[in-house]
Amino acid sequence: MKTTLAAALLSTALFANAAEAQQKIGVVSFQAILQNLPQTREIEETIQNEFKTRIEEVQAIEAQMNGIAEKQQRDAAILSASERTAMQREFEGLESQLQLKVRALREDMNRRGTEERDKIMMEIARATQAVANELGYDLVIQASAVAHMTPDHELSEEVIAEMTGGN
Repeated sequence: MKTTLAAALLSTALFANAAEAQQKIGVVSFQAILQNLPQTREIEETIQNEFKTRIEEVQAIEAQMNGIAEKQQRDAAILSASERTAMQREFEGLESQLQLKVRALREDMNRRGTEERDKIMMEIARATQAVANELGYDLVIQASAVAHMTPDHELSEEVIAEMTGGN
């Protein structure tokens, strides 16, 4: 009885190892794919264009502040105390306005960038699945979770080719 049980366990272990040996496992780096896609550069350009007027507004405030600072330095000797105080108040008002606009702009640009990156990440996931199915992979793992792999299991280039039409 013990021998039969041992033989059954041994054969099960051998079959399990044989089944595992036949599994095909691939690895992709979503980050590397994202960095190498032309869509990523297009998103950056789209976001820059979308927020162009607000960026120019911030730059105009900075230019105004620079003009005031230059005038204060240049005319320091001839400005009265009230003129210096008025210029300082104007500068501080512009500085506060600039900080608010920069913070709001940064938050809005980050939000839009995240929305667009999430869309691309979904496309990357779909392309990864298509490549895995096409090449017969049973399992595809994110590269950041892998300690070691052989280069022939790396599928990132194939995913990029899938997403760019092979270009």
